[in-house]
Amino acid sequence: MADHRAEQILAAVKTLVTGLTTTTTNVERGRYEEIPEDTTPALRVRQGQDVIVDPWAHSLLDSEIDVVIEAAVHDSATNVETLLNLVRKEVNIALAADPTLGLAFVHAIVELGSARPQGSGELAKPAASMDLLYRVKYRRLRTDPSA
Repeated sequence: MADHRAEQILAAVKTLVTGLTTTTTNVERGRYEEIPEDTTPALRVRQGQDVIVDPWAHSLLDSEIDVVIEAAVHDSATNVETLLNLVRKEVNIALAADPTLGLAFVHAIVELGSARPQGSGELAKPAASMDLLYRVKYRRLRTDPSA
């Protein structure tokens, strides 16, 4: 049996944002510990809430899952907000290139914006992160969340 459709969506998002110019292959899924300085700029793909749009539907359920992509940077030569916005631009372009994420059951992914950058000056290089927020509308069977 295939994975839950939510898991398939998160895996597709990770694939689409891996290999960007700024973050390269520094992309993780579902991790929450601090990102080491030597592996930034980096991205983390995390699952947000997953809500059924119409719970009274009979066999097919339309759902909306929030996807949070955390961009993390450390830099002493560049303004960290400028670097975060460069990463944000690259992520937006990558996800807009395939609004269905290459999955037949996905209706669309939409950008919801971003959270305020969070910074820290406690390290040798300034560190900052920013959550990029997306929502994916998808369809699944009531009796099998993987189909």
